[in-house]
Amino acid sequence: MKHLILILSLLIFSSSTFANNCEERRGALDFGSGTTKAFAAVVDTCAKKIISVLYEDRLPLALNEALEKSPKKEIPATTVQEAFPKIKNFVTKMKELQVTRIQGVATSVFRVAKNGKATAQRISEEVGIPVQIISQEREAELGYWSALAQKKVEPSELMVVWDIGGGSMQMYARTKDKVHIYQGDLASVTFKNKILQVLQFKNPAEVSSPNPLGRQKEAALQLAKNHAYLNVPKFFKDNAGKARWIGVGGVLSASVQRQAHPSGHDFTEDQLSEALARRAPLSDSQLEGDYKISDVSNLALVLGYMQALKISKVETVQASLGQGLIYQGLHAK
Repeated sequence: MKHLILILSLLIFSSSTFANNCEERRGALDFGSGTTKAFAAVVDTCAKKIISVLYEDRLPLALNEALEKSPKKEIPATTVQEAFPKIKNFVTKMKELQVTRIQGVATSVFRVAKNGKATAQRISEEVGIPVQIISQEREAELGYWSALAQKKVEPSELMVVWDIGGGSMQMYARTKDKVHIYQGDLASVTFKNKILQVLQFKNPAEVSSPNPLGRQKEAALQLAKNHAYLNVPKFFKDNAGKARWIGVGGVLSASVQRQAHPSGHDFTEDQLSEALARRAPLSDSQLEGDYKISDVSNLALVLGYMQALKISKVETVQASLGQGLIYQGLHAK
């Protein structure tokens, strides 16, 4: 009997030790064009899953807006410098939570800016973590993995992950062994600026907001539709109606979701149309939030795409590329 108890004790101890050895605390920072996001989690490297979220936060940081106003097409050093204390605070909090592995990814604005590489390097040195500028294709892939981390997808389902940021738009889907990607340049800030230039005859370097959009909402919708008709690959056009659309990124999961269906985790074309009609007459003083200069134009951008591609509903998840980075890392061969 004593031998049996000893064997059972050893088995329990071994399995407990094995489980603990599988657990790690990982973190990531996602340096986007309009928002910097922090994400940290406890992961199980054996089961290849995120067990629990330790920490999440976001910092409005209008890098793309600052770039658009820069005569040299550079990210202003002062914009980044002012954000360093808050970015460092992200890392400090993660370390206090015993996160030992922290990575950083930088996206569209760092790819476009003339000093993008130097700025990413400066952030890396100042904050003390590696920061990699990723391609738009890689950005789309991480967006897909961030959705997979939160959504259960049936093998028979066609899932399209749609990510809109400040300076770029991505769509990502997989069919059997093939990957389909749309890499677009029309996004929150670039679309807002197109409205300013094309419809309002204003200079985005001098004027930031197109609000109130007013009766120009129909023309703005048409701009978005035309862009979708001309640029979205045939695969997405042909399959849009039967696919399950998952929206990630600040534009879809925060800005549009909050305006179109604030109590839910999805929005329909009808809800979006109603929100645009309701909010188009509003000026900046009547709007709220850190992103009010682009909130209403975001509605026109997304609704135009949905109408062009015949997308009736978009589900959303509060995800970040950092979450996708961590989750994909668990499944790397």
